[in-house]
Amino acid sequence: MSSMKNSAGIFSGAGALLSAALLSGCTMQGAGNLKVHEVLFYGSSQDRLAWVYGSLTGGKGSLSLAGQTLELRPQISDPLATAGSLSVGGRAVYKSKTSSALPRSSVVQQGTTYTVSANQNIAATYLVTGGAWYQLSGALAAGSEVQAAAQPVGGLSGVGQLTASEARVLSSALGGQGTLTVTVLPQDELPDAPLAAQPASDETLRTGLYLQPLSVITSTTTTTITNTGGPVTGSGSSTPTSSGTLKFREVASGSNALVSTPQIKLASSQDNLSVLWNAAYGRQVPVPPTPLIVGQSAVGIFLGNRPTGGYGVTVQSVSASGSALDIVVNVRAPGPGSINTQSITSPWTIVAVQGQFASVTVRDQNGQLLTP
Repeated sequence: MSSMKNSAGIFSGAGALLSAALLSGCTMQGAGNLKVHEVLFYGSSQDRLAWVYGSLTGGKGSLSLAGQTLELRPQISDPLATAGSLSVGGRAVYKSKTSSALPRSSVVQQGTTYTVSANQNIAATYLVTGGAWYQLSGALAAGSEVQAAAQPVGGLSGVGQLTASEARVLSSALGGQGTLTVTVLPQDELPDAPLAAQPASDETLRTGLYLQPLSVITSTTTTTITNTGGPVTGSGSSTPTSSGTLKFREVASGSNALVSTPQIKLASSQDNLSVLWNAAYGRQVPVPPTPLIVGQSAVGIFLGNRPTGGYGVTVQSVSASGSALDIVVNVRAPGPGSINTQSITSPWTIVAVQGQFASVTVRDQNGQLLTP
């Protein structure tokens, strides 16, 4: 679990970094025992968050950052508030932005196995889904690759040096994004320099996390719909002539496609699937190998650019009438009050069905036609 400790240090270090930022060039009044736990996000988010901990004299204090005086008060009611932290300038955490960063790693799921490829040195890799953390790998050198299974992290406080409260807050904040891969950056390779704190805090911690939506490739049927009109199957270049509900499989899905507008793409050949695959994975390095479709058709459903995380699309049913496919999908959007990564996403899914088809129509759960 040495990698866990590294990630912990990074999480904690992140807090410290923000602390430094908050305190740089500041004059503190009414606050003591200052500790700052900073988290720097890269990839699908470029937010820098810092929790500030300490004691207050007279119920308030102040600090100056970059010429701006920020008031410290008892913590407010907020989804990002943690046990023992103080509010900063009327907010639960101090917020700023990080710089852009090159992809640190890629993670692809196939069945119950995950392939973790390190483009640069990483300290650890995790999955965050459903409010829980799962470790995939420890430290990896640039250019290396491992096959791994997801190992549950026992207890929220076991993720790096995050406190249990901080881990819960991050789990909730990332929960609306679907399954995310979280790569912990080595502390000495963070793209952003530490923020100087004056006076120095008693504890300064920095953590860098590279976030990416999980890419899923599966070769098994994910949903089976009872056939009401006789099986509709095909092989080679045959075209179904019966009408009915089809079995289908989700080939892959994600939320960072190289497609900015809503699109429906039908691929009935391997060459067409390669074009479709590159549209889905064009922003990922490296691009996973294109799967084979023999006697099948693949349909890519792209929602186009969305302003934040929390959006997604899942196929509910597939039916056919002659050479035409009719697909019903569930389109997800962030709920009221949800916390989502504040970066543009482009959700997508690709499904495959047996047989060759000439056209496809896609409707959402409300019967609305998706723009082809």
